[in-house]
Amino acid sequence: MKTLIICSSTHRGNTEKIGRAIADELNAEMIKPSELKDFDLKPYDLVGLGSGIYGGRHHASILELADKFESAENKRFFIFSTSGFKDNSKNSHDKLLIEKIIGKKGKIVSIFNCLGFTDSGPLKLFGGINKGRPNEEDIKKAKEFAEGLKPKVLTLCLTLKDREILLGMKKRGFGEGRWNGFGGKLEKGETIIEAAKREMLEESGLLIEEIEEMGYIDFHFMDTGKLMEVHMFDVIRYTGEPVETEEMRPQWFKLDEIPFENMWADDPYWFPLFLKKKKFKGRIIFKDNDIILSHELEILN
Repeated sequence: MKTLIICSSTHRGNTEKIGRAIADELNAEMIKPSELKDFDLKPYDLVGLGSGIYGGRHHASILELADKFESAENKRFFIFSTSGFKDNSKNSHDKLLIEKIIGKKGKIVSIFNCLGFTDSGPLKLFGGINKGRPNEEDIKKAKEFAEGLKPKVLTLCLTLKDREILLGMKKRGFGEGRWNGFGGKLEKGETIIEAAKREMLEESGLLIEEIEEMGYIDFHFMDTGKLMEVHMFDVIRYTGEPVETEEMRPQWFKLDEIPFENMWADDPYWFPLFLKKKKFKGRIIFKDNDIILSHELEILN
């Protein structure tokens, strides 16, 4: 996930501390508004905009920058800030920046704010407020916030045999009613391959002996803000026979009879690469789980 963070921290450096904590967690690039020369955001999967709060709104440099973006359509944004006073939900200090991003057809996926030390204006007479903020607890919360922005990593296993492919009808949960490969999210402490083997066994009864990763795709779901990083595996050797489970109903399909009409809309794009043993990576943006807004696929071999 390629992330850009644009931060304006002009008074006490409070927001820069928060921005750095988020950037470190996301392995992201962080720059000042004046350092952005190209206003095209296409290279980035996620964009963060942050500043201190001045007069009840974000710094002018951030607000002006939002007006200069060529297009934010289908782009995921998060907003962060530090302020002298807690946000008043009836007159949110994020309101104007949110309006600007939505006006460019961007998607706000999350917002973070914490108190920051300030002694501006008359507050200087009292020695300022929120001394020591952001503190260690604020930094910890910022890192937890960043953790929530990371894509969920999932696996997907496909098995080929005698010009047939094994698919499963999803019986419940996300993707219910669609034919798909077998897989799911990683459990704590698992590697991707360990998760792929476990999910295959749990969903189909097959015990994987050898698999090869063929590619991965970042899926963006714009309506919910979800981001999924799905790794596709070719099951080369296995033991057992497919059995129906609570999660999936397995069925073999001839390669010229794959039921794309009852599968995810992205499958016709990458399945042909998989079947030709081509390795790939890509990014696909969804709306309403059924409509593909854009897709990019790159062959790696």
